[in-house]
This record gives sequence, C-alpha cells and structure tokens, in this order.
Amino acid sequence: MTALASTDVTVSVSTRNRDIWAGTNKRCQIATVAFGNAALTYPTGGVPLPAIGVFGFVKAIEFGVVMPPLDGYVYKYDVTNHKIMIFGQGVTTGHTTAADATSGALALNYAGAELAVRLMGTAIDTDYIFGALKQLPAAFAPAATSFLMMLVGE
Repeated sequence: MTALASTDVTVSVSTRNRDIWAGTNKRCQIATVAFGNAALTYPTGGVPLPAIGVFGFVKAIEFGVVMPPLDGYVYKYDVTNHKIMIFGQGVTTGHTTAADATSGALALNYAGAELAVRLMGTAIDTDYIFGALKQLPAAFAPAATSFLMMLVGE
C-alpha cells in the first residue's frame, strides 16, 4: 500500500482562529488537520504536513500541540521534521479461542490481524495495556481522522 503524503493531508484555518495573539511578534493559529482513509499507510517517522504557509506562517513553526481525537492514539507534532507522529499502547487479543487457559489468546497487530504470538493467561477479545507508547508501524493504515492543532511561530 501507498504511504500518506503531505498532499493527502487537509488543513484549514478559519479566519476566527488565525493570528489569535494580536500585538505580539509571534503568530498563533488553530488549524483543523484531517487525513487517513484506511487505505494509505502511516509513513515511517510520521505523517508529513503541507508547507507552513498553509497553516498561515511565513518563517517557521516553533511549537505545536495536538488536541487528539478519541480514537485511542496519541498524536505529537514533530517540529523538527514538520510531521504528525502517532503513538499507540497496549495489546489487543484476537477472537481465536485460546488453546488452553495457560497458553492465552493470540495477539492482534495494529492492522487487526492475529499474530502467531500468544499472551499467557489472557482472554480472547480483550485489551491489555503494557509499557510505554510506541510509534505506529509503517504497515498501519489509519482510518479517516481529524483533529485541532494549535501552532505558534512566525
């Protein structure tokens, strides 16, 4: 499958949310960002964003924060590479019956396919949270998503 590109990302900044810090040498914009269709995959390192001018900046974006949708993922703006990074956590088990109570259920990958990995002592069709967040793999195809970003720059 093809990876998401900056041309697959839609950005809109309403007049009301443009230059919301009047009288300073910095601009602050609130933009709506949308991408994904469950067909294009997550690129290694994050989803590239359109040029900074699309967001209303001329020189640089110095800071950005994402108000994530309620889809279970964490979104981070990578200011150095001008990308959106997506992180996930935990393990979801599949619906294949566990071989026995000890072996546990098969784990699912981010695409929802069962892996040949059994998690001992787990139940089928259950979410488990383990450890730190991990960036999504390149094979993951995010569903259509939309969120707000607040950006500061010049």
